[in-house]
Amino acid sequence: MIVGLIAPLVLHEPNRHIELLPGFPFLEMWAQWDAEHYVDIAVEGYSYVPGQFSNVPFFPLYPWLIRLVALPFGPITAQGAALAGLLVANVALFVGLLYLVALVARDISLSVAQRTVLYVLVFPTTLFLSSVYAESLFLATAAASLYHARKGEWYRAGLAGGLAALTRPYGFLLLVPLAIEMFRQRAPARAWPAIALVPAGLATYLGYLWLQFGDPLLYFKANQVWGRGFHWPWDTLLGYLRGPLVGFDWPYSWLDLLSMLAMVAILVVAWRRVPLSYAAYTAVGLLFALSTGVAWFSASRHALALFPVIIMLAVVGERRAVGWPWLIVSIALAIGFMARVAVGYWVA
Repeated sequence: MIVGLIAPLVLHEPNRHIELLPGFPFLEMWAQWDAEHYVDIAVEGYSYVPGQFSNVPFFPLYPWLIRLVALPFGPITAQGAALAGLLVANVALFVGLLYLVALVARDISLSVAQRTVLYVLVFPTTLFLSSVYAESLFLATAAASLYHARKGEWYRAGLAGGLAALTRPYGFLLLVPLAIEMFRQRAPARAWPAIALVPAGLATYLGYLWLQFGDPLLYFKANQVWGRGFHWPWDTLLGYLRGPLVGFDWPYSWLDLLSMLAMVAILVVAWRRVPLSYAAYTAVGLLFALSTGVAWFSASRHALALFPVIIMLAVVGERRAVGWPWLIVSIALAIGFMARVAVGYWVA
């Protein structure tokens, strides 16, 4: 908040904000870029015009919760929805951190759990966890799913996974760690239907689009306009090598390239030091991210969805030679990214 208020004064940049909260600069900084689409869904619902950018690629649970919170206060406006979105995001962040502590303390150690929470809160793109974005809601639901799976609470794990699949595209990938835990723990036959709750979340959204627009595949068609679809990872990498590389703009950002390579490196180094279900979810998530775009858009933000990467980083961070340099770099980047967003520029 402090960085966001000071940055426009120090940087002397023109106001580039999406004015969802005009007159509230201390709140407006949290409602930029993708926030506009979530607010639009909460206020007006989904819309689609072939060949044009639409809000269909944004999953529904977060804007539905925004609408639910805002409804008791009268007609839903963009300003009211943005404020409700801030409330939902920050409550979800708190719940997500509680689940992270419980999960990592149970499976690894309390010290690593504490370090994981610290790393999340100072992560370079941590600002999105308190913004009108779905990142914190996904963190809460996905961490809850993995936690309950590790405890053998299959229907709780499946329900949380289904909610995650209604929140972000990465949610349906929770099928993998849930299946691994069910095999590992020899879940009884009566527990196996719980796994179907995860894809049921995605199916619910596709079914909604079918009823609303008459096309269950509309999500995939709408994503093509945003530059998303299946691409071989090596073809995308060749695109980066051919360049030109840019800072934050599309399509080939050096920030996205470095973020993706860093996540792959962390997985390679640390996968044996965490439970198999953590590593498997990270691996399939990275494969998904590597294969679904002409470029690896917003890779630095996707690390928040692939939260076991941060757990692995916390494990490696037990060594002071790794932990302290990472903290310094991460905090510096977090401050820089917040300053950039505060004056209305794109980060991730």
